[in-house]
Amino acid sequence: MGLSAAEWKTFAAGANEVARAVHGETGLRTVFHHHCAGYVETPGEIATFLDLTDASVIGLVFDTGHYCFGAQDVDVLGALRRFAERVWYVHLKDCEPEVARRSRRRGDYFTSLKHGVFCELGKGCVDFGGVLRWLDERGYDGYALVEQDVLPGMGAPKESARRNREYLRSLEASVVGTRS
Repeated sequence: MGLSAAEWKTFAAGANEVARAVHGETGLRTVFHHHCAGYVETPGEIATFLDLTDASVIGLVFDTGHYCFGAQDVDVLGALRRFAERVWYVHLKDCEPEVARRSRRRGDYFTSLKHGVFCELGKGCVDFGGVLRWLDERGYDGYALVEQDVLPGMGAPKESARRNREYLRSLEASVVGTRS
C-alpha cells in the first residue's frame, strides 16, 4: 500500500510547495509527522520523503511510538541518528510491541488504538532514557511533546498525563547534563 515513484514525486512536490509558501510568508519551517496508516510510516518511506523534500524548509516531527510501530523494531536511537539533521520536533510516545505485532498481522491499525498500542510512557518498548540522552547530547533545544492517546474506557487523560510526567521526571537525574 505504498506510493509509486510518480505518486512520491507528486506528494513531495506538494509538500515542498506548501512548505516554501509558509516559509516565504512567515519565515517558519514546516515539520512533517510520519504516521502509521499513512504513506510515510516505515523507515524507508521516511527516508524517501526526506530525500525528495527541501531540507531548508521541511524537517521531521520524529514520533518515537509511530516509528516503533511503523518500523517493526525498537531501534529509535538508530533512527534518530539516521535522520538527525531533519529532526526538528519530537513526539515522545510509547508503543506496546505485542499489540503492534497483532495489529500488523491483522492489518488493523485503528483497532490497535483501542487496545492501547500507544501506551503510557515506560510501559512499552521505547528507550526514553536513551532518547532524552540523545537529545541532550545533541544540544536539542526544540520542542518535545508527550503524545498520549487516551480513548474512552482507557482511563482519565489528566491522570495519564500525571503518570507520564512522573515517569519522565524519574529519568531526569540519569539523563540531564550528561554532556561533557
